[in-house]
Amino acid sequence: MAAWLPLLSLGLLPLELLLLQLILAASDPGPAPKLEILLLWAVAILLPQILSGLNKLLLFSTALIQLPILIWFDQRAGSFNQLTPWQGQSRTESLLWAFGLLLLIQWQFRPLLRFAIAIKPDQNSTEQQSSHLDAEIREGDQTTAGTAHSHGGGSNCGGGEKGKPEGPAQASPGGASLLE
Repeated sequence: MAAWLPLLSLGLLPLELLLLQLILAASDPGPAPKLEILLLWAVAILLPQILSGLNKLLLFSTALIQLPILIWFDQRAGSFNQLTPWQGQSRTESLLWAFGLLLLIQWQFRPLLRFAIAIKPDQNSTEQQSSHLDAEIREGDQTTAGTAHSHGGGSNCGGGEKGKPEGPAQASPGGASLLE
């Protein structure tokens, strides 16, 4: 059920985006609002996607798409200035709240991207793994390939006809013949 939780929470995305606008509207834009939003985007959106194990090109392009949307939200946030319950909040505080909300949204998008991308495994690593396993199987076959005596199995003692040895009998140190 935990794997489906982010997918189910995508239904809350419109409310989260509205909350993001209300958070950004809570404070006056600082001296460099676009620079602040760019830093917020780099830390909250770009960095988690770069650190993930998914397809880097697709994640970077998704992050690039989210930057103009975030800038647009920040510019539009002024129209929600009278509606926000956090009116008069400092810009740093607003950006920290927005950071947490953006991390939540990225957490929700990650499983969606995994389902949307059909990433084939790297063929080289698959071939290396299969050749390594083949070598282990061959090695295991070589260690188990022996006589029936080495495995504790029965030998051919079926009471068949005994023949004479072709050469002289070899004597063991105790004096008994090995062929007896």
